[in-house]
Amino acid sequence: MLLSGDAGKIEGAKKDYLQEIYDASKRMGRLINDLLNVSRLDSGRLKIEPTPTQLEDFIDNVLDELRHLAKEKNCELLFKKPKTKLPKVDIDQSLLRQVIQNLVTNSIRYSEPKLCDTAVTLEKRGDMDYLVTIKDNGIGIPKEIQARIFDKFFRADNAVKAVAEGTGLGLYIAKMVIETSGGKIWFSSEEGKGTSFYFTIPLSGMKKKGGELGLAG
Repeated sequence: MLLSGDAGKIEGAKKDYLQEIYDASKRMGRLINDLLNVSRLDSGRLKIEPTPTQLEDFIDNVLDELRHLAKEKNCELLFKKPKTKLPKVDIDQSLLRQVIQNLVTNSIRYSEPKLCDTAVTLEKRGDMDYLVTIKDNGIGIPKEIQARIFDKFFRADNAVKAVAEGTGLGLYIAKMVIETSGGKIWFSSEEGKGTSFYFTIPLSGMKKKGGELGLAG
């Protein structure tokens, strides 16, 4: 409210200090939500409530929410859809939204400005599953730490150098959500040349699971 001028015009150093406070409070809020989500996942209290959803439209909607982030770095954010419209599939939209948001946000954040093209691909793999791929040409993941990339609180040194803030919980949460829902998640990467993350959704949809709570945030 202060930054928006509701209490009068704020300028100069005062505005800079208020912006720093506001940004810090947002980071703290994200950390609290991540810790809550980890607790819910680890304790098995996460609720999964799938509903029939048109995947292409859903992913389009999620990507539209992230285009401002891509635009800030002069990046391209592309979505490659199947040639034929897919049938609706049961997904928990809130959970899958967080997974896609995390993977696409990472692909943009950990790439050089103007060189951070991110391509999201959706395809149906025969009678197996639906496959979503998020491919970038960013900083990549060093080979020696790739086995730890889904570990709780872990961040690669080159990721910390590129973006100082981060909790190291996003990929852990994404993995838990996908696997709890009946899918799989993995990646391929080469340092300095980019990363591709892949995850699947069963043709039958995400598995319904009773629980107390959804994800926070």
